Amino acid sequence: MDIETKAVRDTASKGYAGQAESFPILLDTGTEHPKTNIPFVTVIDGRQFTGRSLSLVSATVSGLAGPELEGRERIAVLRFDFDGYTISLQVDVRISRTHAETGEVRLDFLEPTGEHLPTLRYLLNSYIAGDITSVDGIISLRERAAVSGSKKQPGQASIGNIVGRGLKMAATVAFSLALAGIAANLVYERVFSKEVKQLAVLSAGGQPLRAIASGQISYLDLGATRGEVLYTLQSVSGTTLSVNMPCDCRILPTRAGEGSTVMAGDAIVEVVDETATPIVQAVVSADQAKQLVSGDIAELRFSDGKVAFGSLAQNAEALTAVGNEGEMRALIEPNTELGSEAIGSPVSVRIISQRIFTLRQKLGQWFSEGAAS
Repeated sequence: MDIETKAVRDTASKGYAGQAESFPILLDTGTEHPKTNIPFVTVIDGRQFTGRSLSLVSATVSGLAGPELEGRERIAVLRFDFDGYTISLQVDVRISRTHAETGEVRLDFLEPTGEHLPTLRYLLNSYIAGDITSVDGIISLRERAAVSGSKKQPGQASIGNIVGRGLKMAATVAFSLALAGIAANLVYERVFSKEVKQLAVLSAGGQPLRAIASGQISYLDLGATRGEVLYTLQSVSGTTLSVNMPCDCRILPTRAGEGSTVMAGDAIVEVVDETATPIVQAVVSADQAKQLVSGDIAELRFSDGKVAFGSLAQNAEALTAVGNEGEMRALIEPNTELGSEAIGSPVSVRIISQRIFTLRQKLGQWFSEGAAS
């Protein structure tokens, strides 16, 4: 590139010193690269110069410049001080003194198309366009109001914009409610309710007749009436034990049958009288047993999707110990009538805090009344 030619075509206006300070832009007449008076500082060999004018190919600065800089090539740092930050550009320049008395120096860029060009062009164009303003030597960005011939007045938003904003707001509200629901459900399942690990079973609510010793069942009569032999047990000690039917009740079989080996305490049959009601037998942990004793509610979910609620039975056999890890067999009485066809079906049990259950019931009643009205 012909540096000298560029420098000649970019000669600064001699009347620059007489320009009024109020003019933000100085344009040369008849040149390809106009100079601007954008505020900047130049540092050469550690010496700072004040910027006077700047274009894409040269700059004019003033300061203490000795004669030894005349015709020299140096690296000049062009620094633009914004409000809160600074932009610095390194440019290879050739130095020429224009006014020895005033210290004015001309810097011709050796590589005008170097790496500094995009940033410098952006700064100069923004300054010419008025996007950059200067106050006391510090430049800052200024927001420009968009001007349009079809500018809409406030309150004249289109129906499409109104509908769009409404849909966005509705989506945001729905998403927030969904997140709140998920969080509430997690708190409900982890803090205020506990799931029973083992599946429970709905029994007829009768009286189980258990083996009085360990041995093998040699005889079992599911049609026995009161006073007749119900089952005969060959004990491990070699004795034969017979148990009579205690009442005129309905007999429900269990897993035990003739030829089965049982341990002492295993249920052989269940006898059900007319006053018996279905009851849920569940194996719960020691903590869950304490919750049931304190009055917490058991939520019962059946395989057909039916949901019922119940509480601990009020009898001597409501809680019996099973196993060696503190687990207990709990008898839970449902608070609703369950048909006999559900006898023997599996049940999923969850223990719910009594206070939370009462609050949930009140909320459900409130929503039901609101929907009805």
